Amino acid sequence: MEIGSGELPYGEVKAIPAALSDRLQDFFAKDLLLPEKPDIQSFSTPRRVVVFIKRLPLRTLDRETEIIGPPLSISYQGDMPALPLIQFMKKNGILNHKKLYVINQKRGPYVAYKKIIKGGLLKDLLSENIPNIIKNLPFKKSMFWLNKDVRYPRPVLWILSLFDGKPLRFYYGDVKAADYTYLIRKGSYKTSYTKVNNSKDYFKLLSSSGIILENERRRLFIEKELRSIAEKLKLDIAEYEDDFMDEIVGLTETPHAIAGNFDKKFLAIPEELLSIVMRKHQRFFPLKNKDGLVKNEANLASSFIGISNIPAWQINKNKEEIERDIRSGYSKVLGARLADADFFYKEDIKHPLSYFTEKTKNILFYEGLGTYADKTERIKKLGLFIAKKYNFTGQDALQFNRAANLLKFDLATHVVYEFPEMQGIAGKIYAKKAKEEEAVCLAIEEHYYPLVKAKKRILPSNDLSALCSLSDKFDTIFSFVMLKRLPTGESDPFYLRRAAIGIIEIILEKKYIIRMEEVFDFYFDNFFKERKLNLNELKASFINFTNTRFKNFLISLPSGYKPDVIASVVREDGACDFYTSYLKIDFISKHKLHEELYELSQAYKRINNITLNYGNILDFDIGKLTLPDEIHLYKTFEAVQRDTVSFLKKNDYYKVMNHFYTLVKPINDFFDGVLVLTDDAAVRNSRLGLLNNILNLLKNLCDFSSLSY
Repeated sequence: MEIGSGELPYGEVKAIPAALSDRLQDFFAKDLLLPEKPDIQSFSTPRRVVVFIKRLPLRTLDRETEIIGPPLSISYQGDMPALPLIQFMKKNGILNHKKLYVINQKRGPYVAYKKIIKGGLLKDLLSENIPNIIKNLPFKKSMFWLNKDVRYPRPVLWILSLFDGKPLRFYYGDVKAADYTYLIRKGSYKTSYTKVNNSKDYFKLLSSSGIILENERRRLFIEKELRSIAEKLKLDIAEYEDDFMDEIVGLTETPHAIAGNFDKKFLAIPEELLSIVMRKHQRFFPLKNKDGLVKNEANLASSFIGISNIPAWQINKNKEEIERDIRSGYSKVLGARLADADFFYKEDIKHPLSYFTEKTKNILFYEGLGTYADKTERIKKLGLFIAKKYNFTGQDALQFNRAANLLKFDLATHVVYEFPEMQGIAGKIYAKKAKEEEAVCLAIEEHYYPLVKAKKRILPSNDLSALCSLSDKFDTIFSFVMLKRLPTGESDPFYLRRAAIGIIEIILEKKYIIRMEEVFDFYFDNFFKERKLNLNELKASFINFTNTRFKNFLISLPSGYKPDVIASVVREDGACDFYTSYLKIDFISKHKLHEELYELSQAYKRINNITLNYGNILDFDIGKLTLPDEIHLYKTFEAVQRDTVSFLKKNDYYKVMNHFYTLVKPINDFFDGVLVLTDDAAVRNSRLGLLNNILNLLKNLCDFSSLSY
């Protein structure tokens, strides 16, 4: 089956084939109960989505299915069916209630019926069900026509469908599936169809037209063409992201690489701006001079490669003329765009940085949160607090004071307005021209990090950049916490999850000890004071939000931290910092099966079971602890508590574990020789208080009750 349509967005080109395969496989397995799993291959280009299915039977076998009816308690009046059962029988075509039987479910006894579903011709079942399968695909965005039952990312123009070498007829909207396809755009597509006799005929037709169905094969073909042209020109391909190549692959079905040139005067434009204009706006691959052959400051060459959709019949007809026309068109449109970029850049550098920082007072950050100038002031104050509280150097604090003022100025520039991808990058370039310190210039760009560059995850390169990034991301998250706009479903329009993950990555990479609740308290003590806010509620939502991101981040790491280990360390009140939590989780993951941790967990659970309803009792009178086993436990606890303070500060959890382990035998002896819940309230409370203090001490490593063994 081939679904032909208008040009699909490249994201759908990548996603639809797998989704269609999955839905068809579910249909064959769950709805038709086919005994053998069919072989499904799926392909896509911007104009067509294709599935090729082998090992399908001509007809399905009779099958038996069990249908669950209403609860037994409401199904009968005496020996006769009650109304709920009558409706069930009518719905399923059951004529004789004596064919019903009772089965036990978790919720109690229910009436059930075994229904025989007759087998049928597979072609009829496919014709009946394929329209619904197409309609229910998980498109990112859909277009509707005729009615709401007909949806697809772009208008469906034709459907080719063959079963066992013959046309498989069905309608999707007003399009009737038939035995023809459209290979080329020559005149009206209505008059240029090609009849298809069978699958071999189909794949041969596509291949001869230069259409490459498989995404990976298109990618490899494009990469080969890029290398070939670059070698002929004695140039290199400039680095690009995987997403960029994915987009090019998703925009072509008959790819053909063509090299072009632009006026060398544009090489005076900063390299980053040149590259963004070519890649993001024209989807061209920039070329650069080979190492050691630097011709300009940026090292980019005045050449590029574009990937065009040119069918084989056009190439074979007059390749040189077609390539010349396309090259000329590419160069003209790129030249016009570069002229714009050159103009905006030259206009920007006429002004001092203060001109742009002043203009940020007129750029709204978000309604209710002020302008970017307001955001800058919050970032500055918050960053200085973090620097002082968490032991950044005086030099970092001094440079941050300057960098914070400049983090957002480039949002007011012409270049960033026209090319949003340049934010941060333009700021760094203009700050360098203004003779700002190198570290300050770098921080302006890197405060948007982490991000992916050249297939690598890049984090801020130094403490100043990291401090700028953290302060900006904290302010963004806190601002939307205040507005109660934290994401709850899949939608995250303000990229708050990305900001939280960025904070976590920076903290772990730089080994910062930063307590989330302390930063929260400072922020809301200093900003938006005039608003009547329920800070306890807001803090709980913030801690839950960041803890969830932290847990998901750890689970996704290659080291594969287990949910029970993560849950044993990450506290709901956010009292522990992420870096310390990470060290504990890593340690416990590596030592969970060691005898010491296992026995500690058993001792912990033993205490927890008896103190569960008495957790508020923390005070105890040592004079009331008179039995040898409880005196020994107290003295051991006192020594362990004293000795582990320094180990906890140094994050030396191996020594912490060994010291905690010395409590195991005294705890077990205590339970074997002492009655905790005695009738004497003073003695009972002292024993419970001691046990609760031991629990709290052990929690400095983890909540052992969360560990599963």
